Amino acid sequence: MKIGFPRALFYFDYYPFWAGFFHRLNIEVVTSPATHRQIMEQGLKKASDETCLPLKLLAGHIQALSDVDAVFLPRMVSVEPDTYTCPKFLGIPESLLSAVPSGIPVLTVVLNWRKGKRQVLKDLQVFGRQLGKNKAEIREAFTLGQEWQKRFQDSMGAGWDFEESIREIERAQKDLKDSTSPPECGRGQGARTSTSAVSLKEQNPDRLRIALVGHSYLTQESYANLNLLGRLREKTEVQLVQHVSQEDVESHLLGLRKKLFWNHAKQIFGSGNKFVRDHEIDGIIYLSCFGCGTDSMVQELLAWKAREQHKPYMVVTLDEHSGEAGLVTRLEAFLDMVERRRVHEGYVSTYGERLDRDSNTL
Repeated sequence: MKIGFPRALFYFDYYPFWAGFFHRLNIEVVTSPATHRQIMEQGLKKASDETCLPLKLLAGHIQALSDVDAVFLPRMVSVEPDTYTCPKFLGIPESLLSAVPSGIPVLTVVLNWRKGKRQVLKDLQVFGRQLGKNKAEIREAFTLGQEWQKRFQDSMGAGWDFEESIREIERAQKDLKDSTSPPECGRGQGARTSTSAVSLKEQNPDRLRIALVGHSYLTQESYANLNLLGRLREKTEVQLVQHVSQEDVESHLLGLRKKLFWNHAKQIFGSGNKFVRDHEIDGIIYLSCFGCGTDSMVQELLAWKAREQHKPYMVVTLDEHSGEAGLVTRLEAFLDMVERRRVHEGYVSTYGERLDRDSNTL
């Protein structure tokens, strides 16, 4: 059996779990190709105009899955206790049924960790009946999926590379005979729960240190973001949300009057707040997309924190248009401003207010 898995949205965070889950059940997972122009155009035709860019991309990737027995569209309600995923996630698969190629069935399951591990397993076992699997097989698949997801998350650190981690998983999937060993995701590149032994300045003291914050399905989506991450890495040392340990994320959420109950929003704000206070980070770029409701709030909160610390801060908003000139111009101008401020004008606020050199006050 071949199950189609779209390379969009939840793929960038939770694919390792589902890859391990289906791997243990001896079910082949076929992912759609990396985003290209045709996928984007197909998504724009099939998705509602009111939806955000990531959902439009998801619709295009669903269209690209033709040679499969079924398309898998999980309903990811919650991935950790006391949180929810983006509200747009909750409408999958119903909101995208029109994008599914004719004649191909849709497989879906609810994943809601707010109800606890036992309920998650129970829901997966109900789903397993559709696949012809018994409870024991689903329990083993659930365990392996968790192992693969944990290995993926533990691989995150200062030198983490998303594409390399995914390649390790795909190589493991090719050998269905070995269904017990989790892939070596990002091995040797640092763990998420530990900090790098060498500071950013010691690694390369002459290059700018820029933090790129935003949803993983935007920062890692090189076609939709016009290769923003690649452009930054050519000129700077880049830090991502995934480079920040969960302990640091939680500690930098403590100042909020009310908890953020969206999972991605928590990660983005907690990591971004850490970058704002990190003296080794020279500037922050917030990557968002037009129509994102959660970003409309989190981005303003982070901008306020950056303004307090006089940290250079820029927002890049994506939509389905593909013109690169505007992005390149803004990026070059921002990096030039950060460079000049670091070398010559560190006493000048990024918001136009002159600072006193000695007291560093207005």
